[in-house]
Formats: sequence, structure tokens, C-alpha cells
Amino acid sequence: MKAHRIFAGPVALGTAVALLTSCAPSPQENVSQACAAASAYALALTNFKDTLKPSATVDEVHSARDQVTKTYEEMIKQSQDVAKDRADAVKTAEQNLEKAVKDVPNDATLTQAAASLRDETVKLQAAASDLRSQLKC
Repeated sequence: MKAHRIFAGPVALGTAVALLTSCAPSPQENVSQACAAASAYALALTNFKDTLKPSATVDEVHSARDQVTKTYEEMIKQSQDVAKDRADAVKTAEQNLEKAVKDVPNDATLTQAAASLRDETVKLQAAASDLRSQLKC
């Protein structure tokens, strides 16, 4: 009976390890997921930049900004393991855009704020493009 318990432990452990490792995505799957997330993020950035025009409402800008935030979080999550240095550059550019948005005075018009927001968005788009290039998307 003792021999069965000694044998059962390693078999159970081996089975658990095999199940856990077989579910892990391959490096190519990681890159594909990161590329898809980076593409969605790039589209959200373009949409945000496109809303920065005099005819846009504050709600439209906020909605576009919310989409940037949502796709940013997914892109960072998916790319952190496959392109950390480029993901970190995107994080920095994202923080700069966040600061630019927060620095816009409440009484400013969209036209007044658009130039600085557009500049930060262009920098962020460049960082995101570098990430996509490193991933070879």
C-alpha cells in the first residue's frame, strides 16, 4: 500500500504540470495577441485624434478617450511579455497624454486644448507604432 502512495504523488504532480503547461500560449500566439491588441489601440488613438476638432463635443472626446484607455490596458497586458521595452515606452507616452488631458483647464475650449492633446497623441502613436514594429505586426 505504501508503494502506491509514493508512486501516486509524482504521477499526480506530473499530470498537473502537463495540464498547466499545455494550456499556456505559444510565443507565436503571444505575439499574435499582442499585435491584435496593438492594432485595436492604434485605431482608438486615431479615433481620439480625429475627435479633436472644433465641432466635437466634450462627451465625444471623453468617449474616444475611454476607448483609448480600454484598448491601452489590453495592449499593455498582451505585449508586456513579448516587447517589454516598447511597452514601457508606450506607458510613458500614455502617462504624458493623461497629464496633458488633466492639465486642460475646465474653462478651456476644445480648440484651445486640441493642439497640446494632438501633439501628445502623435507622440503616443509613434511609441505604439514602434511597439508594433518590434512585434513585426
